[in-house]
Amino acid sequence: MSSRVSRIALSASAAAIGSIAAYWALLAARQGHILFNARKHPVVHLSDDFSTYSHTVPGGMVRGYVYHPHGEEALQDLFIYFAGRGEDVRATAQALHWLPEGFGFAAINYRGVADSEGHPSELASVQDASQFADHLRRALPHARLHVVGRSLGTGVAIQLVARQEVASLQLVTPYDSMLEVAKRRFPLVPLSLLLRHQFNSLAHSKEIAAKTQVLLAEQDDVVLPERSQKLIAAWPTPISVQTIAGSDHHNIMGLEATWLHLVDFALTAILPEPKAA
Repeated sequence: MSSRVSRIALSASAAAIGSIAAYWALLAARQGHILFNARKHPVVHLSDDFSTYSHTVPGGMVRGYVYHPHGEEALQDLFIYFAGRGEDVRATAQALHWLPEGFGFAAINYRGVADSEGHPSELASVQDASQFADHLRRALPHARLHVVGRSLGTGVAIQLVARQEVASLQLVTPYDSMLEVAKRRFPLVPLSLLLRHQFNSLAHSKEIAAKTQVLLAEQDDVVLPERSQKLIAAWPTPISVQTIAGSDHHNIMGLEATWLHLVDFALTAILPEPKAA
């Protein structure tokens, strides 16, 4: 009887281990799509105040939008926005009525998200961000560029600004590294071995020279306060930190106060001194 029980126990253990291994393998294989929540979204129709942008990537096109309600020549300040996980920037663009005259907004959807195609990854998102920013500099040479990242997108924004000079950098609900954020969601997974897209903002922040502001949610159960505070404490330059009253991780970009803080900070920003060669 005891040997039969032992065999059953061993079989159950083997099945459990096999299930765990299969789960880990799925996470490893699909982690880009899981991390970015890559999926299609319903079509969002934008007004004639937007122009479209695209560039070719393996598997299709990355698509983006530029908001210039008074024409491209009237743009003085332009927010380049990098979205959160699974966020369709066409939907976020519905909040742009809070921008004052002279301000514009530009954003791309990550590969595989909404109307963009291809396979998402950390490397791909930063490459696409750099290509988009280069395009905007050529197309809108008189506009000051302000980079804004939200949640997942703060990791993209930080790596972009570590490579390019901009008028300001603003981070909405940022984290120190995606590895630390993901450990809370997947506590039993060896993420330090499996996670390829770690978005180590703490390391990349050492290269930042731009004037920086952080906007925190009043209640955030996705990026916990300690993750944001660790990044803030290590920031290499003076940093402004504001908490948006009545906000949480999901609604913060839909609040007027968030946009007013973004605009006010951009208006006080000046271009940083060129980096030493």
